[in-house]
Amino acid sequence: MAKTLFEHIDAIYQYQKPDYFSTLNDADIRTYSNYMVNRFLSMNMHQLPIVNEIQKYNISPETHYLFYSNILPRGKQYNKYLKAKKEHKYESWVIELVAKYYEVSQDEAVTYIELYQMHDKDGLKDLCRKYGVDEKTIKKAKL
Repeated sequence: MAKTLFEHIDAIYQYQKPDYFSTLNDADIRTYSNYMVNRFLSMNMHQLPIVNEIQKYNISPETHYLFYSNILPRGKQYNKYLKAKKEHKYESWVIELVAKYYEVSQDEAVTYIELYQMHDKDGLKDLCRKYGVDEKTIKKAKL
């Protein structure tokens, strides 16, 4: 079975063997992705300047591995992987309405809606009614 991205990351952090690539078979080499390694290592803010610099160059995976294994400190490290934001669980028209009413960004409007949902569900329905939203649409939006 071919090595995973995380096994390659462990090799960079923990093992740092100069002959690592000579021990890999073709399937293992294909699973090493400069882009994904850069992306994962960039989750550590202390390594970000290094990652930003090396990603400018088109280098072989072996050279890429050797660079990181020689420059990064040895040892187990935890890099929290940041995922893309999930889609909002509220109707877009509700978010836009709250953003317009409070004159805030859409992300802040979602926070307002969540506060409404926790403390004053009827207040959110009343706000929708103020803007002429009919009862059927409010019910459909599960407010």
